[in-house]
Amino acid sequence: MTVSRLARAATVVAIFGLVSRFLGLLRNVALAGFYGTSGEADAFVNGLLIVNVGAAVLLYLLVTVVIPLFQSERADHGDDSAWRLVWAIAGWVGIVTIAVGSLIAVWPEAAAATFRLDPERAELTTELIRIMAPALLFQGISALFTALLQIHGRFGIPAAVGMAFNAGTIGGIMIGHATIGIHGAAWGVTAGALMQVLLQLPQFFRVMGAHRAQVRLGHPRLGRASMLALPVAAASVIQQVNNWTDKFFASSLEAGRVAALDYANSLGSAPRTALLVPFLTPLFPLVARLMAQGRTAEAARGVQRVTGLLGLVAVPTGALIAVYAHETAQLTLGRGTCDASCVTETSKPLFWYAVALLLNFLTIFLNRVLAADNRQRDVLLATVASVVVTIAFDAILIGPMEQAGLALASAIGVGVNLLIYIGYLRHRLPEFSTAALARQQARLVACGGATIVVALLLNGLWDTSAVTGGALVWPLAAKVAAGLAAFLAVATVLARAELREARGAVAALVRRGPRVA
Repeated sequence: MTVSRLARAATVVAIFGLVSRFLGLLRNVALAGFYGTSGEADAFVNGLLIVNVGAAVLLYLLVTVVIPLFQSERADHGDDSAWRLVWAIAGWVGIVTIAVGSLIAVWPEAAAATFRLDPERAELTTELIRIMAPALLFQGISALFTALLQIHGRFGIPAAVGMAFNAGTIGGIMIGHATIGIHGAAWGVTAGALMQVLLQLPQFFRVMGAHRAQVRLGHPRLGRASMLALPVAAASVIQQVNNWTDKFFASSLEAGRVAALDYANSLGSAPRTALLVPFLTPLFPLVARLMAQGRTAEAARGVQRVTGLLGLVAVPTGALIAVYAHETAQLTLGRGTCDASCVTETSKPLFWYAVALLLNFLTIFLNRVLAADNRQRDVLLATVASVVVTIAFDAILIGPMEQAGLALASAIGVGVNLLIYIGYLRHRLPEFSTAALARQQARLVACGGATIVVALLLNGLWDTSAVTGGALVWPLAAKVAAGLAAFLAVATVLARAELREARGAVAALVRRGPRVA
């Protein structure tokens, strides 16, 4: 893949990712506007978690395992064998997905019982899970299509599935709130998941026909694939444990705090979903190929360059969201049923999610690098350690800080995960310098310090904490622009290499680049 093709693929995915994230924010805006921080919103958020956990585990498993396996199998045994292996995996994934979706549909009480809910919210959560159970099956099929299309170098349509899912959910909320209430949102989730499958189906059939695909459940190296998949699946499930424990602990607080935490997490994760995931999606197959071919020196240089780009984006973004957490929540959610209390309770955890943005960017990237090298066991061990740390701090911080404590605990866990990943990467890539990484990120964080200073000074001169509605747009935009300008001004001195790299990436969007070595 050429640099220009990589950049253009990232751009296509980024555009769809931005639209999808925007629709995801609109989904939460609609949910907050009609239900605020209420028990009904808590029940929907908990039910949606069950569906999203299953989909996230499958998507992570398929993309993380199937793509490196395909590259390795093709290099060792040819295209035909590689595609036979992929279709064998696909057949078993389909069987498991159908079984799990059916179990949840028949027995939703078991899933609802995993949350610490009062009887009223527990009953409503059970009803919503039963309605959303088919969405788990549809999202599983969609995840399978995504992995298969990405192997074939098709990134655009798979990147658009989030748009379909969020559009369906928004439609359910908007149409159903006046007649069937929160149940309309649940039906919207199922409709959105079905739309994900229908969107990818035509391109999937074309790819399947091009390779004369025949779904078989056997392959000589299917057992090896299963052994590689087990730690990946375990790591993905354990990663989702934090999402569940957040809901579990938050359910012990006043009704509506689960929804407030979810709104904050959605706002805090928007930058990495819109900016990081699109970049990593087309990059992952390239990294997998470099690792499979033993070109570790090139991989190490690439890692160092990408971490600089990630810091260049994450540092000012996280700093500005942290300083303007209240204004961000007010501008996006503060309307309808989401009153001043809803905004305040959302902004508290949002601050800590923003503080951890750089840690999240680097952790997700290094996770993908290790996964591309089939280091699933290392990923699993790091994930277990970070989850244990996070849960421990959940229990410690929820008392004094409530839902904000859960967000801070998450930030601490991500930091632990990052340190472990760096240690593993240093062992795997001798050419990778942790000292250089530390100096690079320290320079970028210093640039972010200028953003924070300017933002705080402007807050003192121009307080916007009490401004609401559309009147907040232009004052907040002006302060954000000033903060970004301060970052860039300092970066021209402290982060020249990263700025040059960013300009090169932008230039690759409009011209053909040399083939990647």
